[in-house]
Amino acid sequence: MAITEQHSRRRRGKHPHGEPNPSSIDRLSDLPDSVLTHILSFLPTNLSVRTSILGQRWRFLWAYVPNLEFLHENQEIINRVMLLRRVQTVNIFRLHFYLDYSAYQLETWLTFAVIRGVQKLDLSLEYEDTISGLPGCLFTCETLVDLSLYYCGLIPASGAVCLPRLKILRLISVQYEADESLPHLLSGCPGLEDLEIRFESDMVCCNVSSPTVKRLVLDFIYEGCGGRSDRLEIDNTPALEYLEINNCSSEHIKCGVLNSLIKAEIGFYNDEKKQDYYLYSRTVLEFFDRLRNVECLKLDLSCGPDIMDSVLSAWTTMFCNLTKLELHADCRFLSKFLANADNLETLIFTEVC
Repeated sequence: MAITEQHSRRRRGKHPHGEPNPSSIDRLSDLPDSVLTHILSFLPTNLSVRTSILGQRWRFLWAYVPNLEFLHENQEIINRVMLLRRVQTVNIFRLHFYLDYSAYQLETWLTFAVIRGVQKLDLSLEYEDTISGLPGCLFTCETLVDLSLYYCGLIPASGAVCLPRLKILRLISVQYEADESLPHLLSGCPGLEDLEIRFESDMVCCNVSSPTVKRLVLDFIYEGCGGRSDRLEIDNTPALEYLEINNCSSEHIKCGVLNSLIKAEIGFYNDEKKQDYYLYSRTVLEFFDRLRNVECLKLDLSCGPDIMDSVLSAWTTMFCNLTKLELHADCRFLSKFLANADNLETLIFTEVC
């Protein structure tokens, strides 16, 4: 149902001499409905609905807003708003819910957004017992461009995944059915460019593979809070330009060629569970070899395990494009970078004893 363009009359006050009072002119009501609904789209839905008390013209304007943002509303309010909406599209659907709910109710809400062509979906389910699978319609939404999942559901290891337009994906403290869940999900995102993952559950192997991704952020949680991966594999990422890895404690790190990489921020964490420090030292330095093309590098080894002298002394990787280095490590690494980064212009060094 199209919005009817209406223009209400200006309400003018009068000065004592009969002249219009500029401060009393209602310029907002002179705007067309399409502009007003666009303005309302920047508000959470509960605030947008409250504008209905401003007058007859405003009564149902909120029902034409293309975005829905529910921040800790109860189920009855969410259902009623969806029932009263008068526009058949949803551009942005944001649902932050912290109460108990049924799988049927969640599927109803997400299906409502999916069949209306949602482009950006932000889902946060903070209820502690919500560990059931997410509705299948979420993984076959062909209109989604931006998907953020926080503290919710299980990412399945099988089933249909078809997200052809998805460019941005954030997986923050979600659960995975199996180690295969992540690569299975990424395989159905052929246009993905921005991937951010915060791990809260342990994995034997974390495998990230996407030929189109340009920005990758992997955040592993400190020991005791989950988020540990014995093996980290970053494979088939030829378009990657920015890489950030925080609190990495993986004993085995495998990384493919990163010829497009421009900037990297890497931090390691020592969980004191390493079985073979010689093998680990070689793995870390082989990973650093893959960073050889970066122009800007931040490397934090302040909380990481020591790299063995016998391995570090043989490390000769050249960083020909490196112009800015922020290094938190011992002096052995500083001397290596000074010797192997001929074009270095900016150096920030914090010595770690």
